[in-house]
Amino acid sequence: LLPLLALAAPPILVSGCGTAGGKLPVTEMTARTDASGVQVVDVDVHSFYFKPNRIVVESGTPVELVLHFKSLFVPHNITCVDADAGIAVNKSAGFMSFRRTKRARFTPTIPGEYEFFCHVGSHSKKGMRGTIVVR
Repeated sequence: LLPLLALAAPPILVSGCGTAGGKLPVTEMTARTDASGVQVVDVDVHSFYFKPNRIVVESGTPVELVLHFKSLFVPHNITCVDADAGIAVNKSAGFMSFRRTKRARFTPTIPGEYEFFCHVGSHSKKGMRGTIVVR
């Protein structure tokens, strides 16, 4: 067991390292509409940033965020909740979670800008946050 842990330790330590989102430029993505009329955006959840970190959608049309969690060893989350605006996203992937792609669906009703973030530890303070822009 000890040799196995020794081999696993370096990747675990390295996987926790990442570029702070506050040091990266804004990456904006406008949702594409699929054949069923749903606005779809792929979001990569890295340590410690989201790409894109600015998502543009239209109000009154369903939105599906396809979340690709990139870190196997560091847990992450994406949260964005504003019940009045019809936004409820709270998805996460934990340590050694093998289901790395998750989906969140909501229908925004009020135009505006809504912050999303990772609520794990101090990840949000490290820049792991972004904005959903509803037009």
